[in-house]
Amino acid sequence: MTKLTRKNQAVLVLILLFITILGFTIFAYRFPIFRWTQQMTVKPAVTVTSAPINAMNKPIKIGWPGFIASADPLPVKTNFSGRVSDLYVTEGQAVKTGQPLFTVEASAETTATASNTSMPKQNDGSSQQAQTAYETAVKEFNRYQKLYEIGGIAKKQLDNAAARLQAAQENLANSPNPMSSANSGAAAFTGSATTNAPVDGIVTRLSVTAGNTVQAEQQLLFLGSGQEKEVVISIEQPDLYLVHLGSPALIETPSQPLAGQVSSIYPEVKENQVSVFRTHIKLLNDPSVPLELNTPVTVRIDTGKTAMVSVVPTIAILRDNQGNNFVFIADNGKAIRQEITLGETIGEFTEITSAFPSSGMVITSNAADLKNGDPITLAQ
Repeated sequence: MTKLTRKNQAVLVLILLFITILGFTIFAYRFPIFRWTQQMTVKPAVTVTSAPINAMNKPIKIGWPGFIASADPLPVKTNFSGRVSDLYVTEGQAVKTGQPLFTVEASAETTATASNTSMPKQNDGSSQQAQTAYETAVKEFNRYQKLYEIGGIAKKQLDNAAARLQAAQENLANSPNPMSSANSGAAAFTGSATTNAPVDGIVTRLSVTAGNTVQAEQQLLFLGSGQEKEVVISIEQPDLYLVHLGSPALIETPSQPLAGQVSSIYPEVKENQVSVFRTHIKLLNDPSVPLELNTPVTVRIDTGKTAMVSVVPTIAILRDNQGNNFVFIADNGKAIRQEITLGETIGEFTEITSAFPSSGMVITSNAADLKNGDPITLAQ
């Protein structure tokens, strides 16, 4: 028999190796243990639940920058010596502008002094006129503001009313007895006078009771928000449609969200025109973390309008190590990762502000166990 050459030997070895591999492969596929090993390498489907993308009416809120300020209360004084005959308020009571606070009966010495001196009468008359002018300007501004809101007057008329209010307020502050009521001047030296609240507020630091003797210019109480701090924002003329006394507000601070309420709105007049409206917001709850003065905040006030937004269940939202928010969508038996940007949380749902497939089904359970592309089975 002819000996094989080296070249023929190499070819024969390759043929034998190919036949061996082919035979092993056929055997392995027919052998049950191999099939079990193959099945172990395929990840089993995860059973999940899902929910469709929902639409919800979201209240539209407008935000303004603001800051934490001291809630300086307004002192209320008596403009002559005498005895407190009637006290109409208590500590912590909320009062409205023009509401009676207390009545003081003039002492005999005060009456005698008043009859012999002309200057106090002149000062008291000036104070009465300033108070009356201020109260008239407040009523006029409030009336013009309502007319402007319904389109009854031009903006220029409202600006003029605001300028008159600002001037009356400054005149009242510079008068000899700026906190006395409109009728206190007429009664100051004839026996008794009732002092009314010059602004809305809460009675604080009440220092007298009925029957106490008081001195001229003595501070009997303060009117304020009842808090040490408040929030101040400045709003533009068009925003008066949206912001009113008593409007609820959400205050976003660096440490915590707070509930607030608009307590006062005053026009700031520059060059005989209203520049902005300085708006004070009282806190409805005590903050869990102390607030520092001048801390910047954002105030959001409900406009009374709504808009349709897309929302998903909050429990479906995940976050990766890079801080990206995402959900998994059920798509043809697989979990597909979808990155999202978030808006406001409304109850058990969170607003989605990024583009999102409207027909997608969001996975709401076992999402933390999934990876992109994993097989899933929807629970019935």
